Amino acid sequence: MNPSASLPACLDCSHDFSVRYLGLICLLLGTSSAIAEWHGELSVLSDYIYRGYSKNRGNPLLQGHLDYEADAGWYAGMGLSQVSFDDRHDADHADLEIKPYLGWTLPLTSDWKTELSVTGYIYNDKVFAHDSDYVEFYASLHYRDWLSARVSVAPNAYQRDVTTVNYELNYRHDILDTVQFSAGLGYYQAKKLLELEDDYFYWNAGVSWFLTSYLSLDVRYVDVNLDQRNYQENHDEFYPRLLENKYLLSLTLGF
Repeated sequence: MNPSASLPACLDCSHDFSVRYLGLICLLLGTSSAIAEWHGELSVLSDYIYRGYSKNRGNPLLQGHLDYEADAGWYAGMGLSQVSFDDRHDADHADLEIKPYLGWTLPLTSDWKTELSVTGYIYNDKVFAHDSDYVEFYASLHYRDWLSARVSVAPNAYQRDVTTVNYELNYRHDILDTVQFSAGLGYYQAKKLLELEDDYFYWNAGVSWFLTSYLSLDVRYVDVNLDQRNYQENHDEFYPRLLENKYLLSLTLGF
């Protein structure tokens, strides 16, 4: 139930880092698999696309998360992801994003439920030469298992002294017992953060194929209504690589 789930991310880090990262995920999964209230996923992604920009420069990566869900409706967990921004020329650059989260789900009727959560974004080093850890708050409304609306606010995104607001609408539909279609539409108010002329829409559509009860393959098209900037090599502010329309692949092992 990760409230900050995003589309796929890069293996641009050292071999030792990759081994440690994978080992930590496997340890977490292995020590908790016997506990029914725990859930986890380990994914290989072709890119880490987040609200119209890449956190991994268009490269494949590893991602994982582990969470606990209580009968009372609250949940807590942590996600880990490799990252690689366009700041590799800096000696101090982040390779890992850690996302602790805490939330609460409240049923409203038999069909509707609401959800409140908070997620932290913590980096193991600097992002574009700045400390960039920050917190984001989420409020969601779900209709059955096929329609969700969510709004989120980051009061100090990436510690750049700007507030961002994001709106999302997501739809899911089972085509077959093992195949699901899903699509999402978002609007991101982040022009000050990304140094853009306007806020913008982004969207995705794709199909998930559940190969087994624990393994799934997702193929997705993503796009954004945004004029591309020219990347500036020595830019001092937050300056990630903007999305170019592309297909994303992900393979996920979960329990």
